[in-house]
Amino acid sequence: MPNPAPRKRGRPIRLDREAILAATDQMLTTGGAESFSMRRLAGRLGVSTAAIYHHFPTKGALLFAVLNTRADKLQRPQLPTDPRDRLAAIIAYLIDTLYELPWVADVLSTGETYGRAAMWILDEFVSTAQTLGATDTEAAYMYSVMWRYTLGELSARRADDERSAAARRGKPPAHWTESATPEQLGDFPSIVRLLPQWTTAMKSYNSSKAIRDVIDGLVANLGRTDTSH
Repeated sequence: MPNPAPRKRGRPIRLDREAILAATDQMLTTGGAESFSMRRLAGRLGVSTAAIYHHFPTKGALLFAVLNTRADKLQRPQLPTDPRDRLAAIIAYLIDTLYELPWVADVLSTGETYGRAAMWILDEFVSTAQTLGATDTEAAYMYSVMWRYTLGELSARRADDERSAAARRGKPPAHWTESATPEQLGDFPSIVRLLPQWTTAMKSYNSSKAIRDVIDGLVANLGRTDTSH
C-alpha cells in the first residue's frame, strides 16, 4: 500500500511589528488594558501567541512599544513662561492627553513601564519646579502629588461620561444627593446644611483652577514639606 502523500503546509503567516502594534492599540482603545491579553491579540490577528512573542517577549514590552509609538505622535504644547502657569499647563496637557487615551493611564498607573518619548513632561515639570526653589526631592514629591491628582481627575471624568451616556439613553443614574434625606443624615449637620447646594457646587468645579490651587499649595510649602512619611 503506497504511503499517503505528505500533507502540504500552508505558507507561514508573515506578521510584522507594525501590524501587532496597530492591532494592540485598537484593542486597548476599545477595551482598555484590563481586558487585553496576548491570547486575544493572537486570535484577532489569526496567529499563535508565539508569533507575537517573537517580536515582543512580554506583554509589558508590547504595551511599552505601543505607548512609545503613541507618545512619538504627540505634539508638544506651547507652555507659558511663568513657572506656576507652566506647571499648571503641563498637568492640564497631561490630563487632556490621557483622557483621550484612557488605556495609557491604566498602563502607567501600575508603575511598571513608562513612555520614553513623553518623559519630557516629567523633565519639564521637575526643572520648572526647581526654578521655584524646589529641591530634587521636593520636585519629585510635587510631581507625585500631581500624578495622583491626574489619576483622580481621569477617574472622575470617566464617571461623568458614563453618567452622561446613561442620561442620553434615558436612564440617568440617581445622584446620592437625591436619595439622602436630612433625617438619614441627622448626625452630620454640616452635610445637611450643604445638601441643597451640593449639586450646584459640583457644577462649578473647574479643572484648570483646581490644578492651579494644588500647585499653589505645593509651592507655598516648599522648604516645609515633610516627604519622609
